[in-house]
Amino acid sequence: MGFRVHYMQHISCKVILVFSVILLFSIQAEGQEKVKESNKEKSSYVDLDVGITSIGGAVLDGYIYVYGGHTGEAHSYYMEAQSGQLLRQNLKSPSKWEKMESGPRLQGLALVAHGHKLYRIGGFSAKNKQGEESDLVSTPEVASFDTKTKTWTSLTPMPDARSSHDAVVIGDLVYVAGGWTMKGKDVDDPVWLSSAYVADLSKPVLKWEKLPDAPFQRRAIALGEANGKLYVIGGMQKKGGPCSKVDVYDPANKTWSEGPAVNGKGMAAFGCSAFNVGSKLYMTTMNGSVQRLSPDGSQWEKVAKLKNARFFHRLLPLSSHELIAVGGASMGTGKILELDVVPVE
Repeated sequence: MGFRVHYMQHISCKVILVFSVILLFSIQAEGQEKVKESNKEKSSYVDLDVGITSIGGAVLDGYIYVYGGHTGEAHSYYMEAQSGQLLRQNLKSPSKWEKMESGPRLQGLALVAHGHKLYRIGGFSAKNKQGEESDLVSTPEVASFDTKTKTWTSLTPMPDARSSHDAVVIGDLVYVAGGWTMKGKDVDDPVWLSSAYVADLSKPVLKWEKLPDAPFQRRAIALGEANGKLYVIGGMQKKGGPCSKVDVYDPANKTWSEGPAVNGKGMAAFGCSAFNVGSKLYMTTMNGSVQRLSPDGSQWEKVAKLKNARFFHRLLPLSSHELIAVGGASMGTGKILELDVVPVE
């Protein structure tokens, strides 16, 4: 069939084939349902110049920002196919993607916004050149980008090097969970992480505090916030393959609990993305389904569908009633340049 899931170099081709067949049936079944589709007309926002996956993304002060990512073919990781570029587009008068100050070549990272700064968290770099043996290394590095001075500043690194994770800001606090640690070509298997951390972005010095260990080990997840709680959505499990599971962390009582599973089977929630707009949490599956967490937090409701189904992208806020999907790829068409605007209630 030719399709293999992004980042699956540690899983056998036979397993990938089974998962892909499951996904195909899932996509076909869900495609028959009638849900509100994102605008069929081309978005007024400027397409990406290059197709890219596993990016960091954020919206801040009227701009959409993306950082890093992978521009090469799936499962082909080398430094020339990784980006270290920070790009931005003016949302009020979109005309181009502006190149900002660059940094390390990274993919599988998180990018969040707070105040007038962006925060780049973790990710992995390919230390090998094209054609050389893979040498993939996760990083604990954290840096902030001041949109006023347009400069990067290194901050306190995370206690664990990690990639294929996610981060979310709740108030002044940034939470990090999920992912794994890749240690280069001399290590056969990555270390799957159950650790999670929080740091106060309002403090002059970033200090990472350990949360209770998560009751899961998953990567290619999405993090989101609803009612002051942290939601860890979907991803690939260390044992059991891809899943639509959701875990919830309550900062008030410092406990983890099981949340409602996302609608969709197989790899639907692998490489998904999520964001909160209008006090409601939304997420997208790889078949393009846009789902919203119900007000009581008991279930996910299908509310829209992306024009371009994608995974390993970023779902970001435009307003209290609009989201935008940036980057990523689809099984059928590969990497996606177009930005999808998603109207939501």
